[in-house]
Amino acid sequence: MCGIDPCPLLSEVRSKLPVVEPTSIDELIGPSPPQLFVGRYGYPDIRAGPSATWLPENESGTAPMSTGDPADLFGKSLEEVAARHANLITGGQRMEVASASRPGEMLETTQEIAMAARSVDIELDFANPIRVGRSPTFDSMSTPLGPSGEVLRAEVVGHVSIPRKVDSIAGETDLLATSAVDELTASSIGEAHISRLLSSGILGRESARRLVPTRWSITATDDILGKRLWRKVGDLPSIDKVLVYEATYLDNRFHIILTPGMWAFQMLEAWTRGSLWTDSGQVLGDWEELKPRTKYADRVTGAYYAARLGVLEHMQSVGRSGACLIWRDIGEGYWAPVGVWLIRETVREAMKEEPKRFDSLSQAINYVAPRISAPNDLTNSWFVRRSQQTRLDSF
Repeated sequence: MCGIDPCPLLSEVRSKLPVVEPTSIDELIGPSPPQLFVGRYGYPDIRAGPSATWLPENESGTAPMSTGDPADLFGKSLEEVAARHANLITGGQRMEVASASRPGEMLETTQEIAMAARSVDIELDFANPIRVGRSPTFDSMSTPLGPSGEVLRAEVVGHVSIPRKVDSIAGETDLLATSAVDELTASSIGEAHISRLLSSGILGRESARRLVPTRWSITATDDILGKRLWRKVGDLPSIDKVLVYEATYLDNRFHIILTPGMWAFQMLEAWTRGSLWTDSGQVLGDWEELKPRTKYADRVTGAYYAARLGVLEHMQSVGRSGACLIWRDIGEGYWAPVGVWLIRETVREAMKEEPKRFDSLSQAINYVAPRISAPNDLTNSWFVRRSQQTRLDSF
């Protein structure tokens, strides 16, 4: 964006990653976590295909991922998270999003991988040599991406373990995608697996099945699951104290405030001064009241839906309802984004801890404000101001 070559930000990122001798390959036999990638550029004519791990000869480093759920990496260092994806190679072809219901060989292979519960061995033949050993591409929504290229052939060469419920849902061509997600969730299929199924065009009525870009499918899955829980949580009794939960991971510091009353949710996130992507500090926020928002949270983007899901999961698990304010500080130690799974898992981790209890929101704000990067933005936030107004649910 700045036009400087080499880019000083990316140079700093590369300096933190393991050094691997670059090489070129034109074919690959390796494990897929399982994972796939569906791009969004050129929609509805997009690029889609499976990903597989390139394993250098005599490599004794980090073992490849055995599942497609990035949550399995929670607790690992940022360097390790990035390294796990640096050698993940994605092969793809251009295809129409509507081809999901009439897949060719390439998409059939991709859909088979999407249905898998565990790592699958696949074989990829590329149209041109792929340069491997370079830094991955980082994305705020999805996990880091290694190199990619045009694939002539993609084939599963090992056994594919597909959960019975996933196989059943894939064959139900008269079932709405939202109903399919309900059934999959009831059968303990996780959000990462559901997102793969949605992205590869396996869910929904046959005539409406479409490939969904990976970024969109992640947010759509979190949103669908969140709304599903919201409908259940709304009927639960409210909490009777103001609770504050805290957690930190990869220099992402979360303060989560739950208050009694009807549903409301706000998320504020601040790239703190001195962090890699800003030199001045910036606070962004989105919110909703009484019911889930219908307009996309375009300030906080996918992090909003991932965090909201973690909160609603907790409310259901404890059998209580309420309102929630989340503050996320992003420090200089978070030198490259690795996807919204980090937000989802850190919020989940925070909600497992014993909270601090307060009699009022103002007391909780007085506790949190000195611990965050922009206290004034917190005290003047929509969530705090709404609590100071006389509300219908107060009577």
